[in-house]
Amino acid sequence: MVTIELERPALLFASPREGRTLEDVVSGAWEDLSAHRVAACPICEGFIEPRYGSGPSAVGGRCRDCGTQLG
Repeated sequence: MVTIELERPALLFASPREGRTLEDVVSGAWEDLSAHRVAACPICEGFIEPRYGSGPSAVGGRCRDCGTQLG
């Protein structure tokens, strides 16, 4: 019988995540927009202004500086 030793993926031994995740950044921007506030752009750190549809709630936003859109 032959035994083969496999290497364990490095991911199993990765250090804990540090800093904010993409989900944290996008969720934070949506919270600001839905509260009718300007949000920080996750791409250029500019300002995303809320964009409205036919109702009173923000349906997204667009960055003044780089044009990134949420929504």
